[in-house]
Amino acid sequence: MDYPTLKLLHLMAAATWISGMVGNGLAVALLAGSTSANGRALLASLRRWNRWVTSPALLAALGAGATLAVQAGWWGMPWLHIKLALVLALVGLHVWLSRALRRMSTVDPSWIPPGVLRLAAPVTFCTALAIALLALTKPV
Repeated sequence: MDYPTLKLLHLMAAATWISGMVGNGLAVALLAGSTSANGRALLASLRRWNRWVTSPALLAALGAGATLAVQAGWWGMPWLHIKLALVLALVGLHVWLSRALRRMSTVDPSWIPPGVLRLAAPVTFCTALAIALLALTKPV
């Protein structure tokens, strides 16, 4: 696949993944401890969306990003190592949010997530912004 097409795929997948994570983070924060039927239905819908859209977008973004890094010869560059560390942190947060959605929608609707997890939306947004700035400027 040529570089511009692969870059477009990477950007579209990353935007889908990050927007899904921000939405999940907002839902976890706003619906924490909610036992209403509407709240549980919304969480169940978000969980399905996470399974069929957000998580595959994560995999596509990682795959396209790794291919871009190999094609461009960026593996040894320090900015990419910082970016990868931030991406891995977001992957871990994605897993944590996915588990929280499952727990809140099916297992224990009255469960209140830890305070740190309720900050997932702004943390995701700020981390994604830092990743984008690293990719655009390639500083080091």
